[in-house]
Amino acid sequence: MRFSRIFGACLGLSLSLFFSGCQAHPSPQTEMVDLAADLASYAQQRSPGFLLVGNGAVGLLEVTPENPEANVQKLLRALDGFLTESVFYVEGEDGTDGPQPEDMAAYLQAMLQKPLSAGKAVFTLDYVQGAARAAEVRQAGEAAGYVSMATDRKELDVLPAPPLAGESSGDVTALADVRNFAVLLNPDRFESREAYLRALAASPADLLIIDLYYDETPLTASEVARLRQKPQGGRRLVLAYLSVGEAADYRPYWQSGWREGHPSWIAKRNPDWPGSYRVQYWSRAWRHLLYGRADAYLDQIIAAGFDGAFLDVMDAWQTFS
Repeated sequence: MRFSRIFGACLGLSLSLFFSGCQAHPSPQTEMVDLAADLASYAQQRSPGFLLVGNGAVGLLEVTPENPEANVQKLLRALDGFLTESVFYVEGEDGTDGPQPEDMAAYLQAMLQKPLSAGKAVFTLDYVQGAARAAEVRQAGEAAGYVSMATDRKELDVLPAPPLAGESSGDVTALADVRNFAVLLNPDRFESREAYLRALAASPADLLIIDLYYDETPLTASEVARLRQKPQGGRRLVLAYLSVGEAADYRPYWQSGWREGHPSWIAKRNPDWPGSYRVQYWSRAWRHLLYGRADAYLDQIIAAGFDGAFLDVMDAWQTFS
């Protein structure tokens, strides 16, 4: 824990020096909430109305000694929407999906009621097999006030087949207007950039969540503008993926020689996702990669004309708690 390192560094100092010069750092939860708030403030200054949807933020909605009510309220102000995975179904040890246990289901419902009560959009994404179970997820989400979808592809490399629930030709300019969405974060199955863009443009979804890049080249403003138009008519929202809790060795910012522990803010390899590393997200160096200069990730997203960013791995605070 970061506090233990700070405390150890202060041993041997006089009490007066300890209390005057060695302050306890904020909790990992507070650091993540502060990062989200700083990203929101920065984005609004450069693109008023820019949207932020957080993934993995549900634990930051729980009030604990390390995550006071002030944090929860700050997070609700910073984010325009919350996405949570595996709300209704969870994968068992045998690889099959089963209903979320009652205690966890009740916890998720209680936490997600907070953004709903604050007028924020809530999205859920479940990984299930079969059309019947996918329809059950959508119906359960609608009953709870969520916009829910299901897929059998954890790789998120395919688009949901139309028609989509709630499909319409109306303009969607706010998250509150979204009735369905599609997440496509891995474009490797598409043979070319044009095939990828053509498939995205053909989706009837009200909201697309995609990557900023195809191969090693970011999407252009004209390409994003093309994706904003639904094929059945009407405008939609397009968000770009932005990991705030993990770095990846396949991203353009990654430098030769980087590895776990070098630089020091690259904290821990994620064994479930090859090439991904949990980061000390409060680090100035990491923040410098995320925003604040023309080639920073968020700045590129804004320059490309996306309606907002999808902040992933917001649960990275658990690595440091």
